Amino acid sequence: MKNVCRTLGLSIGVLIVSLFVLGCGGDKKVTPIPVGEMQEYRDPIYGFHFQHPAGWVTGGDAGRPRIYNSLEAGQRFLDPLGQYPDGVMIAVDVIKTPNALQQKASLLSELTSSGRVVGQETPITIGGQQGTKVTYTASFSTKVKETGYHIYVPLDTVVYDFSVAGFGDLYAAHEAIFDSVLKSFAFPRAVEPGRDATLPSEVYTDYDAKLFTFQYPENFNFFNVPKGNNELTLGLRGVRQDCSILFHVFGAKGLTLEKAFDQNKARYAGASMGKATVSGLPAMTLTYSPTREVERRFYFVVKDDKVYRVTLDWFKPQRAAYLAAYDKVITSIKLK
Repeated sequence: MKNVCRTLGLSIGVLIVSLFVLGCGGDKKVTPIPVGEMQEYRDPIYGFHFQHPAGWVTGGDAGRPRIYNSLEAGQRFLDPLGQYPDGVMIAVDVIKTPNALQQKASLLSELTSSGRVVGQETPITIGGQQGTKVTYTASFSTKVKETGYHIYVPLDTVVYDFSVAGFGDLYAAHEAIFDSVLKSFAFPRAVEPGRDATLPSEVYTDYDAKLFTFQYPENFNFFNVPKGNNELTLGLRGVRQDCSILFHVFGAKGLTLEKAFDQNKARYAGASMGKATVSGLPAMTLTYSPTREVERRFYFVVKDDKVYRVTLDWFKPQRAAYLAAYDKVITSIKLK
């Protein structure tokens, strides 16, 4: 009863302060943050994917990603009363369960009993599936307030919990971004019966890397590649962690394709050489085995005094399947 009275007293106090602010200067205005450049998160285990603002920090684990607008924001959500700046978060949790509807009811019950002020349940569609949306607020002190919502989607053997949240005014400021992320959310496609789920998907996704565009199998996920002295680096990894696609762009310093290729081939004694075409331009290749079970192929192209190097790694026992997929990637590359 004391807690109820304390909460009621706090709510009345907040209302009085709010009325005072309105009387002195009108509504408190929150400047909306526009939707800018976006990048994709694709889960390496479950295959769901969505767009989020470029440059945001990815945390959590596969199957339960946490995307924060800053590293410090991630700490704020772990320690709301700590000395960290306000931030926002996008999160997804996939919960395996033999009874999806019962698990959904359990998650709703946990949210309600967590001390948060929970709004009404409303139906919503996300990624073509029917879900339940629940808004909430959590007051950790008179100055620290979190606002957000959860969307629960029960499927056959899992429940998806999609959520967004923000401290202070940042939730309201990011509403357009949250809406954009929500609209981009896509559930994984059903795997063809009998097909090895670790192989590159037969469905491809377009990507614009600024200096070039290309397509990649949708079950490959982006990962960070050290930039070093390169002008651009980009990496994607398949379900198998030893199968990847890497892009490096660096200055040619006046070298022709042949000269740039010669500088690199000396590092890989015994590699077989070949010729190809990338984006309508002549390319040269090197193929060798960095390990007993993995093969690697480099593609070198020179355009506008830049060297474009594409590195493909694949699992030797599945060579034919990977090379068929990688050929589509190489064919799709368009240098700008």
